[in-house]
Amino acid sequence: MPPVETLAFIALAFLVAGVVKGLIGLGMPATSLGLMMLAIDLKQAIVILLVPLFVSNVWQGLAGRHLGAAVRRLWPLFIAGAMAIWFAVGIMIHANTAILTVVLGAILITYSAYSLATPQIKPPGRWEPLLSPVAGALTGMIGGLTGSMAVPAVLYMQALGMERAQLIQAMGIWFTLATVSLSVALGGRGALPAELAMVSAGAVIPAIAGMEIGRRLRERLAEELFRKVFFGVLLMLGVYIAARGIIQA
Repeated sequence: MPPVETLAFIALAFLVAGVVKGLIGLGMPATSLGLMMLAIDLKQAIVILLVPLFVSNVWQGLAGRHLGAAVRRLWPLFIAGAMAIWFAVGIMIHANTAILTVVLGAILITYSAYSLATPQIKPPGRWEPLLSPVAGALTGMIGGLTGSMAVPAVLYMQALGMERAQLIQAMGIWFTLATVSLSVALGGRGALPAELAMVSAGAVIPAIAGMEIGRRLRERLAEELFRKVFFGVLLMLGVYIAARGIIQA
């Protein structure tokens, strides 16, 4: 079990990550992993992320009236992503943590830079049946290695031109499925320590509290301004994480 001061820092990380998710609807994995890695290594952080991420995304995936439409359209992405997570976790368990740290830092930098630039991505059109499983497989590999489930799946979903409510629900479905797949893959390989699972369960409380704070702040703050500040900070955090991994390698 981590020391008390580390547990307090983990709780703070999930409180902040919850506020972010409550404000903009995503960002819990990137924020919590980035912050937790200031105190613990990536492999421990991924395990602790599981329960808060699952709880926070179940509602997002089930709420609304677009569940059936999202599953019918994106099932190739979902299945390919879940399968890729299983294989990637097998690599992650035996991989050098410093290398994985650099990879996560690079992903955070890329994701943040893209989100700040907000370029227009051309819809896949007739290539969608082919690109959906490719996007899922790439996201699953990245998620299984680093715990970050957004890239490139979220960017791909945005390119599909779905309305906001359908996009949010589709992301919730994918994040929930990905979290379950990651948990099964880790548990099946004996990489889910009981003490860290307990910490993960306890992290639900600050995560949910943060989401409620974020929901209330969303009604008062300009979302666009917050989004720029958030991704700017995440970009700097990604640079720090990548640099630390390079030094440790």
